[in-house]
Amino acid sequence: MADPRHVKELRIFRSDIEAGKLKRTSRGCSFEFQSSFLANSRFDGLSYQMKKAVHPFNIEGNNLHPFFAGLLPEGLRLKSLLRNIKTSPDDLFSLFVASGNRVIGDVYADSMFDTDDWPIAPKLNQIDFYDYLAEILTRNTYLQGEDTISGVQEKISASMINFPVNIAKSRYCYILKLNPKDKPNLIENEFCCMRLAELCGIEVAKTKLVKDKNHNLGLLVERFDRKWDESRKKMLMHHQEDACQFLNRYPADKYIISMNDIAKGIERISSAPAAILIKLIRIFCFSYLLGNGDLHAKNISLVTFDGGSFVNLTPAYDLISTYIYGDHKMANKFDGKDDNIRRSAVINFGARFGILKKAMEHMLDKLISDFAKHNELLTNIPMEEKSHHHLQRMIEKRLADLGGLEK
Repeated sequence: MADPRHVKELRIFRSDIEAGKLKRTSRGCSFEFQSSFLANSRFDGLSYQMKKAVHPFNIEGNNLHPFFAGLLPEGLRLKSLLRNIKTSPDDLFSLFVASGNRVIGDVYADSMFDTDDWPIAPKLNQIDFYDYLAEILTRNTYLQGEDTISGVQEKISASMINFPVNIAKSRYCYILKLNPKDKPNLIENEFCCMRLAELCGIEVAKTKLVKDKNHNLGLLVERFDRKWDESRKKMLMHHQEDACQFLNRYPADKYIISMNDIAKGIERISSAPAAILIKLIRIFCFSYLLGNGDLHAKNISLVTFDGGSFVNLTPAYDLISTYIYGDHKMANKFDGKDDNIRRSAVINFGARFGILKKAMEHMLDKLISDFAKHNELLTNIPMEEKSHHHLQRMIEKRLADLGGLEK
């Protein structure tokens, strides 16, 4: 088994095709396409930024490109990985060697490890989610077949648990999310917010509440970057990039990237940006009404399905109300503002990207109507009465903001 810190070169694949080599250099990192991939017409590049080219993509100062860095684990899982392979946080190349084989999307590294001895996943009714997570954090389970999922919230790849077929359907891939210590009832929060988004006409990742042997709740989220193809009898990998990746920015920038930056990036990438951007603006406005201060650049992603060329916004994910935890500002600024977003500003924003005023007004009117009709769902989130009162006052104020009314 290779020591990730000593690996100098990785084979990189897109779907089932070898794309090129990722190498450490004395000053940073280099990726170079191989000739057979350049000659293959199936893909136009490795990512939305790294298009086919005969020259290498070199970087200095960091030892991993932003696109690959965006595939790394975060939060407790990152701390565990650093501890287990005994490296420093800035040694991104070694982190990718250790965790880059089973990542989000269709770009991944060839495994450097022997995975023949993967342990049998325990049954749902045999584990406590939190004890199991603590056990997982003591070792690098990415070497045992666990998928690498970015994001700070505590989570376990559902491949590490044997779920009954009536809970998790076979031939689907899942993520299991848990409540963090600093945000009580976040699971119930996200479940309610995702359901509310769906009732407001927003396409969302499919979620389900599940319980362990001690009746602790977890949120089972169906992955949309994996899809079973019955005709080919195989799991397809769809290309997915979050906004940090498609803007060629490192994950640390996720809160300083503006919605304007994201919109401009989508305009450069897509041949039909207006259709994507009106969906994005609707999710932003929904998050504003919700009090979701966690709609940062890694929670906005684009997808291209099964090697096609059409780029679209992924279903919405990680939608929560952070307002009830005291976070009252939006994560990314919208025309320089992170609060008091007015209807006129939203319409003007859309107009700059080719979205007709009539289309924007229709979108806002429907969103406001649906949100006003269904936001009682949020009362299902366990919270103090005082927090509920403040949340409702905020919702009333922001409905008026987007409705063009004085409040």
